[in-house]
Amino acid sequence: MKLATHINTNTYNAIVPTLKLADISSVSLLETLLKNGIGTRKDAVPYVVYYVSLLPTSKVKAYEGQRGLTFGRGTAEQKRTDRILDNIFVDVETATPKPKTSKKIDKVARLVTAYEGMTAAEKRRFLAAI
Repeated sequence: MKLATHINTNTYNAIVPTLKLADISSVSLLETLLKNGIGTRKDAVPYVVYYVSLLPTSKVKAYEGQRGLTFGRGTAEQKRTDRILDNIFVDVETATPKPKTSKKIDKVARLVTAYEGMTAAEKRRFLAAI
């Protein structure tokens, strides 16, 4: 496979062991990538795609798309690439926080909030209706 033009061969060779580890483990391996100048998920994508494309089990060839080296959507190789990236770039901040209250909303509070958002004409019409 032809090496993508924006992939540094030395950097790729330095991070292959990390990519192999990420492929089989759930440990965050960002530190090794940071030492090699790869600090974001976007920076790592071409290296991971190239790594997955060279695996003997890879059945789909990577291609140069609008946003760089990629696989077709929904392929096993794309899912594997996403899994490796998810294992490396574990982002705690994107976790959905639990709501502080239950989902039950007080009907009166909802009416008061809606009333406060009305114009003067809408308030008069609302009061005339009740």
